[in-house]
Amino acid sequence: MKILNKLTKVAFVFVPAVLWIPAALLLSFEGLWMTPVAAQNDHKAFMTYSKQVMSDNLIGNGVLVLIEEGKVVERHYQSAASDDADKVQAVNGDTLFPAASMSKLIAALSIHTLTQQQKIALEESVDTYITSWRLPPSNFNHEQVTIARLLSHTAGLTDGLGFGDYTVEESLPSLVETLNNPRSSSGEKRLEVGIQPGSEFKYSGGSYLLLELLVEEVTGESYESWVTRNILKPRGLTRSHFNVIESSENSTPVYDSHGQQLPPFQYASSAATAMNTSANDLVALFQSIIAEPQLVEALSTTMATAMGAPIWGLGAMLYAPLADDRFVIGHDGSNDPAINTSIRINPVSGDAYIALVSGHKTLASEIGFEWVLWQSGKPDFIFFDRAINSSVLPIVVGSLGWIILLVVYFRVTKRASR
Repeated sequence: MKILNKLTKVAFVFVPAVLWIPAALLLSFEGLWMTPVAAQNDHKAFMTYSKQVMSDNLIGNGVLVLIEEGKVVERHYQSAASDDADKVQAVNGDTLFPAASMSKLIAALSIHTLTQQQKIALEESVDTYITSWRLPPSNFNHEQVTIARLLSHTAGLTDGLGFGDYTVEESLPSLVETLNNPRSSSGEKRLEVGIQPGSEFKYSGGSYLLLELLVEEVTGESYESWVTRNILKPRGLTRSHFNVIESSENSTPVYDSHGQQLPPFQYASSAATAMNTSANDLVALFQSIIAEPQLVEALSTTMATAMGAPIWGLGAMLYAPLADDRFVIGHDGSNDPAINTSIRINPVSGDAYIALVSGHKTLASEIGFEWVLWQSGKPDFIFFDRAINSSVLPIVVGSLGWIILLVVYFRVTKRASR
């Protein structure tokens, strides 16, 4: 009987302490242990924080824009310092930056436009529409490699392709040549179906190469030409393009994370990574998206999850949940050597965050994380590690506190019973 009582006491002490660990971790994904950097709706305070972070961490060029209820309320431009005053070009709202993977959001809009025109169907296999290239044979049914799954990185492609750059002196390969032998930013990559289509999220730059080819074969035009006429210009993106960025006036040089200016380069994938854009163009993009509820709903359709949380829709990132089963949506981008971009949209409030950076690998996304937390009270999925880290102190305090409290309680009651 005494042994049973002791075991009961031990269980009463340690079981709740152990169970508190996963509970605290789950609560961290609700943002319970995190505090936004500014009070709700205080955009001036949020911009003050953001400007300070950019000033402290960026040696290159950067742009920040905050939008509330569809209108720009704050702008910040930062230009790289130079010993030669004649070489300093002030950044403004029309300055072009490499968009990196934010280019994929434009590709998604292209696919949704073709869907609205009833030229394609999202649930159909991509092989239904393309004839000039095929995925290599695999152990999986390629009819399940659908357009919707390509948009959401759930089509079973396992390339994990981040695109390597080409010098401006090099001739870019054709789209089919790139599909056969893509230039990767890290190691040799091959486009193939390596897991069951639809089974899980697997980031795939190659998926957007296939979508680029689909646009060309369905429209009979080059991707760049069709997208410029049907997506960019109608939505007010008057400066955005897919050419070498240095071909345009008022474009940022490319800086590394030490502020060193690097030679110009180009990419062989317009849909995945090659677009150049400006803050003003992205404001116009936001306004065009928010004006189309059906498009917002389509982009927000959950297609992929991580740790049980929705993370990707039909061509857009699902950063964090909002009211009415909606999400903060948008797309980030990152390329070597230190390019980082972000557009994040709150479709419930009509608020948005835009950042373009040359000279820091993660700054646009890091400030974007704080914007999502400020907007929704929840951490975004890109930095789930921050959410997890925020639970360490509550876990330690909660578990140890419970153990210490009960140990003291049992000792006191034992003495009182003597």
